[in-house]
Amino acid sequence: MAEIITPPGFFSATLFILVLACIALIANENRDATKVKTSPEFRRFQKTYLVVYTCAVLGDWLQGPYVYALYSMYNFSKLQIGQLFIAGFGSSMVFGIAIGSMTDRYGRKASCLAYCLTYILSCMTKHYSSFLLLMVGRILGGISYSILFTSFDSWLIAEHNRRGFPSEWLNQTFQFATVCNGLAAIAAGQIGSWVRDSFDSLVAPFDAAIAFLAMAAVIISISWGENRGGSNSAQSVGTESKLKMALTLLGNDPRFIVLGLIQSFFEAAMYIVVFMWTPRLEPYFSYLPHGQVFGCFMACTMMGSCCVGALTKLAQPESYLRWVFVLSAACMAVPSFGAAGGYSILMSLYSFEFLCGVFWPSKGILKSQYVPEEVRATMYNTFRVPLNLIICLVLSNLDKTSDQTVFAIVCLLLVAAAFMQNIFYILVTKEGKDERGDNNAGGKPGTIGADDDVELDSLLVEEGGHGDMGKHVDLLAREDKGPRVAPYIHRILGWEKDSG
Repeated sequence: MAEIITPPGFFSATLFILVLACIALIANENRDATKVKTSPEFRRFQKTYLVVYTCAVLGDWLQGPYVYALYSMYNFSKLQIGQLFIAGFGSSMVFGIAIGSMTDRYGRKASCLAYCLTYILSCMTKHYSSFLLLMVGRILGGISYSILFTSFDSWLIAEHNRRGFPSEWLNQTFQFATVCNGLAAIAAGQIGSWVRDSFDSLVAPFDAAIAFLAMAAVIISISWGENRGGSNSAQSVGTESKLKMALTLLGNDPRFIVLGLIQSFFEAAMYIVVFMWTPRLEPYFSYLPHGQVFGCFMACTMMGSCCVGALTKLAQPESYLRWVFVLSAACMAVPSFGAAGGYSILMSLYSFEFLCGVFWPSKGILKSQYVPEEVRATMYNTFRVPLNLIICLVLSNLDKTSDQTVFAIVCLLLVAAAFMQNIFYILVTKEGKDERGDNNAGGKPGTIGADDDVELDSLLVEEGGHGDMGKHVDLLAREDKGPRVAPYIHRILGWEKDSG
């Protein structure tokens, strides 16, 4: 392959142009946002959440570029470094579901505080060259990762609904959160580089991450209220029953399984690309400034997230995400070809990151509409089990697989995501038609009829003075109710599908 002599300032100029495009899109998005009349209370709530979320993800982004380099500095072999990375994803897979159930039972605020604490402890282990201690740090990091992508969303959705804010405002918060995530990633590259050079230490970025995580913990402690999964009766259900409820819903409503597989396939592809873009690009460029390239990726992600508002005016996420996944697969087909050139691979990666920016807020909108509040964090972590399993399988075989083959696997994962998204679209469209034709004694579409309406508390099977929701859900699931078993379970869980 012919190496490209990179023109001086090429990546700097690219980053500058992309950032300008981001600023223009964000300004346009803000102008559109001002047309949506929101309340001062909501704006305060939104700003508080976004500040906390930005600090939380900044603490994560600061670590990313330096983990591999730090392990190399400690003279670990490639095999040992691979084992450390697999330990992180493995711990997220093993502990994720239990963490989700505990989050729903004991509180999302407490879980977000636990994220800050466990990630701070993980960063502190980076000061030591002990393989065992670093392994403990990776396990803590994996647990933290599970919390970051489940508990923060769960807290936001529950608190947003508790305060009675309209659903359109929640969509706006998800879009802004994705933009803040991209800005945090770009800022992390600059802050990390500055502290590393200032202190001449690869550990310094991890110490900077501790500062931002501590800041997030302080704001959460002062300004956030606690919320849990569902009603007071539902909150008394134990961790085991929360998990049982989630598994029952997965077994009785195919939409949950499909939604989880969509997330697993797409995010697994995305994380594999994070690991693989460097070795795929390096042979083509005489000089590859990793920080600037990463900044370009994040700018593309922000651009994608800024387009979600316009997309949702044209179609629902259930529909347009099918094409997002198809285009993503087409982008990743380029680096899977051995004959592909350096610039074509680079442009395909930029395009893929743009589509990732569309995916993140759209995924948040979908999960806020379809996942029951009572088991939200539990379900989110259940979705991440196949995701982490796929990543562990791919990473554990990198030494036996060529870069082109890995990107071919990524392409297949995205094709699978597109296929599952089409199934999801068919399922929700079919249910919508069924609901419109269902005369259920004056009840809302897709729910038990009004004459059958009962309170959740009266349906709980009492055991030792505590409601066991999981047993009652199992009881209904075993009854021969055909296609109406899912609406019955949804009603018991206090969840009705948003008709909009």
